[in-house]
Amino acid sequence: MKPKHTILVGAFLIGGVLLFGVGLFMIGSQTNLFAHTFTVHAWFSKMSGLTTHAQVRISGYNAGTVSEIRIPQQPDGKFQVTLKIDEKFHSLVRQGSVASIQSQGMVGDEFVEIDPAGNESAACATGCTIQSKEVTSMSDLMQEGKGVMESLQSTLHSAALVAQNANRALVTFDARGKAGETGPQGLKQTVLDAQQAVTNVSEDADALKHNFFLRGFFKRRGYYDLAAMTADQYRKSDFVKEKKSRRVWLPANELFAAAHGRAELTEAGKRRLDAAMSEFVPYLPNKPLMVEGYSDHGAPSDEYRQSENRATQVREYLIQRFSLKPQNTGAMPLSNTPPDKTDKDKWDGISLVVLT
Repeated sequence: MKPKHTILVGAFLIGGVLLFGVGLFMIGSQTNLFAHTFTVHAWFSKMSGLTTHAQVRISGYNAGTVSEIRIPQQPDGKFQVTLKIDEKFHSLVRQGSVASIQSQGMVGDEFVEIDPAGNESAACATGCTIQSKEVTSMSDLMQEGKGVMESLQSTLHSAALVAQNANRALVTFDARGKAGETGPQGLKQTVLDAQQAVTNVSEDADALKHNFFLRGFFKRRGYYDLAAMTADQYRKSDFVKEKKSRRVWLPANELFAAAHGRAELTEAGKRRLDAAMSEFVPYLPNKPLMVEGYSDHGAPSDEYRQSENRATQVREYLIQRFSLKPQNTGAMPLSNTPPDKTDKDKWDGISLVVLT
């Protein structure tokens, strides 16, 4: 063999070896063949085009590759994706890290993005499983957008029908009747007639309530305003004189507690009222109920204000709690002296009275 030919063959062989080495290095750098790596696993319901050797990124850096994808054995199973990551990123991958499948641009290659977790999350050892997040694909967004467009078209069609019906109604409403009146004029007159009829019924009913022969009937039915009674009127009313009235006495220390400079109804007090009202359930909500307030502390003016405060709080609670009729539920401050024939000379608290 000639020396010149031998040199050419040797140069060709050396060049081939160099090209092979460069190609092997480039492939190894892409697949972390020569890097010191560790593996983690993630589970996904859909691959969205992800393949083996796809890139793994951590905070935007190329940190590894997808080394294996295992197909689920059941239709409702998930794909197990094994990620081979460069060891220098190990401190960023923790058990609380989240992996998601992303796409480069609109139609680019898929890759796995890992969002690092906080320092409070435990370190992820080799072979651990990290959390995964399913990402909506472009096809899913297009399908959802199609559904939105269909719903919008249906809404617009319905709106068009409503507009047509409204137009017909307006044409009919503007038409004149036999007497030449328009729809708005007739409607206005109808409203005025209705208002007058209600006023007449109210006046007639009020007159009946004051009629000598029917007054007792309306009182027995509870048709009078308890909130408008004075203490003297109340002491002469059926609540005191009626033998069929029922009464429950509740001491103040079981209902109220001092708060913000005044007596406040407590939660325990509300439960005590609920238990006391169980005796009146058969007569509610139509029978008249009076909340008598009492206080035997301080000057007469202080006793009156305290008894009024207690009675008002209990009345408001009972109306809301038992859906009582406000016009049939009264609050009567009686300072420290109960009415006659109640077998009590003084009281500090509340008394509930109902006409049975």
